[in-house]
Amino acid sequence: MGLLSAKSLVQIGKGVATGVLGTLQDARATSELNLQELKKARDEVNDESQKIGTNYDKALRVASATGNSAFANYLFSKMSLDNLASLGDLAPTTKDEQLKQLKFEFESLDPNIKATYDEGSYSETAKSKYNKDLDDLKIKKGLVYNGNMGNNTVESLITTGVRKKEKVEAEKIMGQVVTPEVTPPAVEEFAGAYGKIGESAFEDSRLKLMIDQDYIDGTLEQIVRNRLMMQNVFNPEPKEVEQLVNKEYNSQITNAKKVFMTSGGDTLLPTDKTEITNDNINQILETSTT
Repeated sequence: MGLLSAKSLVQIGKGVATGVLGTLQDARATSELNLQELKKARDEVNDESQKIGTNYDKALRVASATGNSAFANYLFSKMSLDNLASLGDLAPTTKDEQLKQLKFEFESLDPNIKATYDEGSYSETAKSKYNKDLDDLKIKKGLVYNGNMGNNTVESLITTGVRKKEKVEAEKIMGQVVTPEVTPPAVEEFAGAYGKIGESAFEDSRLKLMIDQDYIDGTLEQIVRNRLMMQNVFNPEPKEVEQLVNKEYNSQITNAKKVFMTSGGDTLLPTDKTEITNDNINQILETSTT
């Protein structure tokens, strides 16, 4: 085979140049598309991470407001963060009722199991889960740069400059992700709150409403008059009856509240209207919580 002519060499050179230019153009087009997709992913992550941050903030506030770190640890272990956050959106009485039931479950745990919740920090657990959710969101939205800077092929050598520039831009875009900081309130701010869980729920409970109705319709007055008759008091003074009815009402409210606050439900009064007293409350509690 003879040597190539000068003209042939020029044509080959032009072909190579054309091929190189085409490769660079393709690489630039691909790089631009990659960066556009990365920008879109960045915007979506920034938007959705705010929603995630809001939920975590709500969950932390609900748990922290209980004033009991062990109970807060229990809440985070038992409930998803979305569900825990949703408690913060409930009406105060409804939220109090839900927390009361969860508190009942917590207090009913085996002492050895319950003691395990004294260890660890619910805020650290929440933060760890929060970071994982953000990482999962970035992967889901494609906010990950997988540019290969290897130089094993002619094409990779030709496009090295393009890909270096893409990497710089990609890192810049990913650095523009803004995620909210989540900081739980100090538990000390709510000292004593744990013992009050359920109090507002009791005010709207069926237990209290039943006693209120008995007060209104005269059932409590009849109980008082029956007692007086057993004591051979047949014509009591109206003021004395009023005082005894109020005393009976307060006694039943106090005892019913004890039952309500230490149980997981709201239907604990006997249907036969058995009187709740300091003498029988322990039996009612035992029956209601088994």
